[in-house]
Amino acid sequence: MLEKEMENSIQSLFMEITHQYFVKNFHQLSQWGIHPGQLPMLWLLGTKEGLSQKEIAERLKVKPPTVTMTIRRLEKMNLLSRQQDEKDQRVSRIYLTDEGKECFEKIRGILHRNEELMFRGFDEAEICLMRRFFKQILENVKQISIEDNSDKKGKGK
Repeated sequence: MLEKEMENSIQSLFMEITHQYFVKNFHQLSQWGIHPGQLPMLWLLGTKEGLSQKEIAERLKVKPPTVTMTIRRLEKMNLLSRQQDEKDQRVSRIYLTDEGKECFEKIRGILHRNEELMFRGFDEAEICLMRRFFKQILENVKQISIEDNSDKKGKGK
C-alpha cells in the first residue's frame, strides 16, 4: 500500500518528470557534445555576452573554479573565447564564438521544442497557473533547512 501511495504522490511524480526530462535533454544535448553542466553557461552567454568569470559565477551561483573549468572545456570545443577588458586588463570577458552562437541557437531550438511537447494539451491559462505554482514551490523549497534537525529534538540543545 505504501509503495502505491508513494508512486502517486505529487513529490514522486515531480521527481519522475524531472528525471525523465533531464535524461531526454541530456541525450539530445550530448549529440552536440554539450554536457548538462555546460548548458547554464552557454545559455547565460547566449543571452548576455561579455561577462567576466566573476559575474558568471555570481549569476549561475557556482564557485569560480567551476566557471574556470567549464570555460576551458568550452574553449577547447571552440564555443567560447576570452577577451581582455578594455578598461581593466586583469579581467577577461567571455564571449560566444560564431560556432558557440550556432550551438546556442540549436540548443534553444531543442529546449523550446521539448518544452512545447512537455506542455502539450495545456491551455495558456493552465500554463500560467502552473508557472505560478512552480514559482511558489521554488520559494517554499528555498525555506527548507539543509540540516536535518530531527535528531536535535529533546537533546537539551
